Amino acid sequence: MGFAEERAVAEEALASYERDDPAETVFPPAAQRIRRAREALTLTHEDVATRWGEQVSMYWDLEFHDDEAFTVISVRQLQHLASVLETTVNVLLFGEEPTPPLPTVQHRDVVAGLDVCMAEDALSIDQLGDRIGWELRPLLADSGALGDLPVSGLWSVCRAANVDWVGVVNTEQNSRG
Repeated sequence: MGFAEERAVAEEALASYERDDPAETVFPPAAQRIRRAREALTLTHEDVATRWGEQVSMYWDLEFHDDEAFTVISVRQLQHLASVLETTVNVLLFGEEPTPPLPTVQHRDVVAGLDVCMAEDALSIDQLGDRIGWELRPLLADSGALGDLPVSGLWSVCRAANVDWVGVVNTEQNSRG
């Protein structure tokens, strides 16, 4: 499968995960990709965990459960892990880079999209947060807080903001604002 097909699998899995329907949730093989990236560098689990700055048990789970890269670790942790493994988030999640490359999306663009959604639907930040299932107030105070969400949270927030989540998850955010 190529990037587009893998992304479609991820989109379907994230939608199923959001519905809390685990029977239908099948994520792309991120665990296998993470393991292969580690092995290509001839690193141990402990080596990666140390460089990543996380517990070995947290890293270990990423090599055994495809959903962990999407639902457990934060976007910021995923970006840092990709760097430690000398690869990209796209390669870990989708197996390859898209052609042509996707445009980058800044955290502030997501917050701007949330503002538009709230205005168009006459919703408060709390109402919108309830609708999508994520606390949004921290994002309004500091758009960098978006990097603290797991990919599943980013996906939900970006859908509400009408912004491409993959463009966000693959964009290193240099500041928290």
